[in-house]
Amino acid sequence: MPMPIGRSEKRAPIEMTVTLTRVSKRSFTEKTITENVSSHGVRAVTKKIWEAGAGLLICFAGKDIPDQARVVYCQRLTNKRFAVGLALCVKEQKSDD
Repeated sequence: MPMPIGRSEKRAPIEMTVTLTRVSKRSFTEKTITENVSSHGVRAVTKKIWEAGAGLLICFAGKDIPDQARVVYCQRLTNKRFAVGLALCVKEQKSDD
């Protein structure tokens, strides 16, 4: 049986403001906008090159607590911009056992 190619879920073309923060010794923050969103990831347009595999924090507009994400790809666009694909990290829920 062939392996499926592409995303396992559709992304909705939603523009929303997000703040991306690099998690490293030299912290960097950029406020930008998304192109599309799903429950597991986003595609945002940035002014900065983000390294694939890098961890970062993403804070959605109107939300006080950032989510953890991982850079899946960074693609050069026109006008010195980059499209960044981000996978949102799944948070484990604590059980009351």
